[in-house]
Amino acid sequence: MGDLAAASKTLDDDEAHFGAPMAQEAPNKDDTLFVLPSNHTAVLALTTASSQWQRDNDGVEIALDYARADIAWRYANITINPDDFAKLQTLERTIIGLIRRPDEQQLEFGVTLKL
Repeated sequence: MGDLAAASKTLDDDEAHFGAPMAQEAPNKDDTLFVLPSNHTAVLALTTASSQWQRDNDGVEIALDYARADIAWRYANITINPDDFAKLQTLERTIIGLIRRPDEQQLEFGVTLKL
């Protein structure tokens, strides 16, 4: 409705019903990932090569394809030393472990009560 209009659920519902463009929501600050400076290169390398996973027949990621990832790293001008590579492999193993154990992932934090 513009910056001068008061917030109104009725107006929001009407705009949504008639296909008006939805207002952009501010990014959720809880989605921010803080990385220690010593781990920055490994995290940057992993996110840069995030589309270079080898997958099994079911489409599940099984490993990072280092040959293809290296191309992405070269284009992004990322140099990985042996220490960063070890950290990258730790991140990779952690991700693979989480993917392979979906039944063990905690879906919500805190105490869950069953009645």
